[in-house]
Amino acid sequence: MKLHNRGIGFRNWTLAMIAAFAVLAISGCQSSKSASVQEASSEAPNDAPFAVTSEAFKDGDTIPDKYTESDFNFPLSWENEPKGTKSFAVLTVDLHPVAKKWIHWAIVNIPASAHQLPEGVTRTDNLPEGSKELINTGGKFGYGRPAPPHGSGNHEYKSIVYALDVESLEPPIYVTYDKFQELLEGHVLGSAEISGFYQR
Repeated sequence: MKLHNRGIGFRNWTLAMIAAFAVLAISGCQSSKSASVQEASSEAPNDAPFAVTSEAFKDGDTIPDKYTESDFNFPLSWENEPKGTKSFAVLTVDLHPVAKKWIHWAIVNIPASAHQLPEGVTRTDNLPEGSKELINTGGKFGYGRPAPPHGSGNHEYKSIVYALDVESLEPPIYVTYDKFQELLEGHVLGSAEISGFYQR
């Protein structure tokens, strides 16, 4: 009986040890799997799109009078620019047929560290350092307020933020819409846009 009991005890001890090793092995696998998932998550790319917004109006809304009664620019903010962006350029253009792509605001050489143009910064020292405003179609530096012909209907004013692969450009002081596109050609990594509407 004693030998029999010792045999049963040894067998139970052996089974217990096997079970313990199995639990440890499973736990190890789960920990490795969990670590792998966390590592993959931390390395996953940001899939959020390059986007621009304004605190003054939502895309497709009317531009508030505050920015149409004088040359006081509305604010713009952007995020999630493409990897490798070295600078930004901004263009606000009237897309109504009678306007013939009238430029209201054109800026280049905005540093990659900047992600906004606060309201009222045009023609001031508060622009991001290095930024260069160009002459708009109305013949003034910086932002020009929307002033469509009376009775011409609702005009779409599109603001486009371009992410560029160069830190600076050397544009002429005045550019047309087509010349602005030519200036950026070959350097655009991506763009984001927002439209505001206005009519008189």
